[in-house]
Amino acid sequence: MNWNLKKILPFLGLGISVQAPINLIGGLLLLWATESGLDLKSVGLFAGVTLPYCLKFLWAPFVDRINLPFADKIGRKKAWCLLWQLGIIFGLFNMSLLNPKEDALILAMCALLIGFCGASQEMTVDGLRIDTLKGNDLNNGTVLFQFGNRIGYFAATAGMIALSGVLSWSSVYQISIAIIGIGLLSVLFIHETQEKEIPANFNTMVIEPFKDFCTRQNLLLLCGFIILYKLCNGMLGKMAYPFYYDVGFTKNQIALVSATFGSIITTLGIFFGGYVLKKFQFRTLLFWLGGIEILTSVAFAQLAITGPDISLFFLIIIFDNIVGGMGGAVWAVFLSTLCCRKFSTTQYAFLNALTMVPLTLLGTTSGWLASEMGWYAYFMFTGLLMLPALIIITESKTLFKEKWK
Repeated sequence: MNWNLKKILPFLGLGISVQAPINLIGGLLLLWATESGLDLKSVGLFAGVTLPYCLKFLWAPFVDRINLPFADKIGRKKAWCLLWQLGIIFGLFNMSLLNPKEDALILAMCALLIGFCGASQEMTVDGLRIDTLKGNDLNNGTVLFQFGNRIGYFAATAGMIALSGVLSWSSVYQISIAIIGIGLLSVLFIHETQEKEIPANFNTMVIEPFKDFCTRQNLLLLCGFIILYKLCNGMLGKMAYPFYYDVGFTKNQIALVSATFGSIITTLGIFFGGYVLKKFQFRTLLFWLGGIEILTSVAFAQLAITGPDISLFFLIIIFDNIVGGMGGAVWAVFLSTLCCRKFSTTQYAFLNALTMVPLTLLGTTSGWLASEMGWYAYFMFTGLLMLPALIIITESKTLFKEKWK
């Protein structure tokens, strides 16, 4: 790869900063609340704090068009990004002063603030990445951004859990602020091109971005494909940890094989995904990666039959995570190519919502489906979810053009 490090390296730090908030208010917060003695019904209070990640497209137009007071000095999206990062830091610091058992409602409000600012940071960085990087820089920068995501995930989960064994949760959340600080520093090194000033009104903020998006060929088919393509992997992933535990693996085995070893393999997959992006068209890549995801579902179904076979577990994690890493990189670049630079934040947030909202809604049934169907049938079902997307790829050749504008 021809790496233009001066332009793309800041997106490594931003990838770390973007991934951390959702993990700090997701699984980690639930672990802290449970350990503090909060009852399970009250723990459910925190379930909705990640909802802004599904709804961020609603306020994305403001980031595309509204200038903050200091935006003329550093750039519109850079200014918004710094605001969101400061909001996350503020929320994390205040969370660190609370006790889940005694301050559950206030803690949930702080977590919701972090969720809002974290989702907003994510969509702003997506827009910034699309605006400032072109061609190979966009491919390589997206790969590096995905790599940063993995570092941020590992730091905000395994890293913070390890620290919680020797430090108080208050100290853990204060230390986690440093992860966001990496992104705050990184954004300062990005050169944002100053766009021609466009009046901020309903037409330029809402109508024009979606009017432009509607010029895509086979629009309904494209939206259907985006909705369908990630259902297989998403539904499998939602029940992975309960499945590992239920089938008989210990928590230490799950942490070692899935969380630690799996993260390393995913990282390799991300870089391999960046390599194959140079060699193949989206249509070819998405078809073969989708087909392999079906085989992954079959492999999980086989593990449900064999039970806690550690060797098979390792093989499945290698298989699943390297494909997941490749698929994540390819998918992020594919969605990026669908966006017009003038409306990058709004359009990318909308495309991301097309992926996330249906998966989130269907995902609420994953536990019930697994319970009713049994693990073997459930994983075979997740594989079937990929078939409609593969049919669309096979039947439509114009849907995956390399250039859209």
